[in-house]
Amino acid sequence: MKDEILNDQGVALIKKNQFNEALICFEKALEFTPDHTDALHNLGFVHHKLGELDQAVRVYKRVVAIDPTYALGSENRILSVIYFFSQGDIQEALEILNILVEENPKDALLFNMLGGCLASIGQTEMAIANYQKALDFEPEYAIPKHMINSLTGHTSKEPPKQYVKNLFDDYAHRFNDALVNNLEYSLPFIIRDLILKSKSEKSQYKNVIDLGCGTGLAGIDLRAISTNLVGVDISENMVSEAKKLDIYDSLIIGDIIEKLNISQDKFDLLIALDVLIYIGDVQSTFKAVHRACKPDSLFVFSIEIQDENGYSLLKSSRYAHSDEYIMDQINGLFDLVNSQNVRLRKEGENWIEGKVYIFRPVKLG
Repeated sequence: MKDEILNDQGVALIKKNQFNEALICFEKALEFTPDHTDALHNLGFVHHKLGELDQAVRVYKRVVAIDPTYALGSENRILSVIYFFSQGDIQEALEILNILVEENPKDALLFNMLGGCLASIGQTEMAIANYQKALDFEPEYAIPKHMINSLTGHTSKEPPKQYVKNLFDDYAHRFNDALVNNLEYSLPFIIRDLILKSKSEKSQYKNVIDLGCGTGLAGIDLRAISTNLVGVDISENMVSEAKKLDIYDSLIIGDIIEKLNISQDKFDLLIALDVLIYIGDVQSTFKAVHRACKPDSLFVFSIEIQDENGYSLLKSSRYAHSDEYIMDQINGLFDLVNSQNVRLRKEGENWIEGKVYIFRPVKLG
């Protein structure tokens, strides 16, 4: 088999410390067999060695998602850490990480993972300290920078794209169960009724785009009012899950703003549920959406709401926005059709309060 030959060639190159050449072999092997766990694991290892830490984590997580037993049986204990973290067994993950850090005291990836584990169990100060150690060794490491901002209350304009991509690539396979069953997330299932009530004379939209479509939760109901339904998401794994539903006419992997700005298509209905919670400064997003609107379009989106004017990066690593800030940012671009306060999801025993807006564009052309 060509994939096995290429994987073996890559392993031989690793032993010679020829990591760039090995990377090419593993990538070629995966072209033949995308779920080849040995080649995937070896690819992640090479990315790690080359200091390409975001790519390494993404590939490692894919290995764990494909075959958890492989992860637990591997000599690379980072895979075990990822497995236990995904199962919510944080203490087991921490025990392995502490051993790994003793053996590899300058590995920024390990300190970033320590920070993530500690943050997840509320040990904020220790999490910050470990994120800072990751930055000591890799000063441009975007994810620990963002997490320190989040945990210390420093509001940035937006998170690193790699943070969002890694978050949802990891979350994709358990996204629906976690949100719908555990967090009682219901917004995707009420959005169609909100749209139809806001424009009761129209029950069908010719060209619809589901921005940040995720696994397609909103797409299920949008399909019923869409002639052509497009989904776009930055996470490859999310899009893979959405494909399984077979409800989208097309699915696109990529950044929302970039894709809207280069697209020649115009849409009658643009949906962005739980998208702005991963964006601070919304101006570029609103301008990109406005560019993709038809004169009679509707733009529907949700936010986590805050009373204080402006926007804030929360300890959850999500953003909250004020109603006043949103209305300021849409000025000259959109007119308000309707808005409604909603309970977005549970966090612990408490509800996250949010708001859904429906706008129509102004000053087109």
